[in-house]
Amino acid sequence: MPTEIRKISFTEFRKHASRELKFVHEEMGHLWLHHHRKPMCVVIPMRDEMVLHRAIGLNPDEALHRARVDHARRVAAIEDRARWRSEPVLPLSGDYPPMGMDDAGYAAWKAARR
Repeated sequence: MPTEIRKISFTEFRKHASRELKFVHEEMGHLWLHHHRKPMCVVIPMRDEMVLHRAIGLNPDEALHRARVDHARRVAAIEDRARWRSEPVLPLSGDYPPMGMDDAGYAAWKAARR
């Protein structure tokens, strides 16, 4: 018997989540959730999830662990990007000596100005 598939919007899913999850759990159906008419995710029964993991050779606990690690890495990258955006950037003229002067000469010139 083929699996029944329902395509619904996130809004409809929110309104009728209990009924839709009952369809997935009891009737072994699949829900395809759409957001602005674009497919975003699928809700499947645990039986199908186990079959899927057996097919790709990954333990469900390992898949969950990897998903959590990936999420933590994404959060860290977002925080790092925000930190870099918030820190002031020094102008290049403060990092390099003026044209025609080497680093040693620049250090002595800078010390003499203080």
